Amino acid sequence: MSKEGDLPKLPVRKLKIGTISISLIVMGLSLLGIYILWASFGYIGPSFSSDVLNLQQSTLRAEYHLPEEPVITDPTILQTPPSLRPFLTDNATSSSNATSSSNATSSSNATSSSNATSSSNAAQQNAGEVHVSIVPNSSTLTDDAFSPNPVEVTVGQSVIWTNDDTVFHTVTSGTVGADDVGQLFDSGLTGPTALTSQGKTFEHKFETEGEFPYFCMLHPNMVGTVSVS
Repeated sequence: MSKEGDLPKLPVRKLKIGTISISLIVMGLSLLGIYILWASFGYIGPSFSSDVLNLQQSTLRAEYHLPEEPVITDPTILQTPPSLRPFLTDNATSSSNATSSSNATSSSNATSSSNATSSSNAAQQNAGEVHVSIVPNSSTLTDDAFSPNPVEVTVGQSVIWTNDDTVFHTVTSGTVGADDVGQLFDSGLTGPTALTSQGKTFEHKFETEGEFPYFCMLHPNMVGTVSVS
């Protein structure tokens, strides 16, 4: 018999300490693995993919004895998707590859224009043609984008415009917004007369007297005049 005041003893459940311990150990190992991965790769930053790609390309070029890819610094080319860069051959690419020649051309044009304009024009007039240069960096210029400007010819003579710039230009008769734009002459945006790149030329023969304004359709700030007497 139980004594008065004694309480019944309840069964004590044993905690499954082993299962809890294993769970804590697995969690700790997972956190440790994450920390190790972060310490190994987390500091690399967003340039990791491009660096790996450049390393792979360099390795393949060396393996197959290919020349190293040229370093591109021209912002115009860098901002253009690689698939469209071949279309910049006549414009931005030639500008980046021929900066020195462009500067030399600009200096040569300025010197010849200032020192021998009159004698050059006389010789050209005797030949029945007058040459006009679309000067380098002309897209940022106005009435000095074409040299000489105005250009003076006589009835029956031809004017030959040469694109000495590395940018696509046009030689289009008339003034911006006029109804007769391009009706007298126009080098165009396509075709053999288009001044798409450096060295391209366009020719027009003037049969009547008068003052004939013209401009570049791609850079309307570029304006010029042909004076025919």
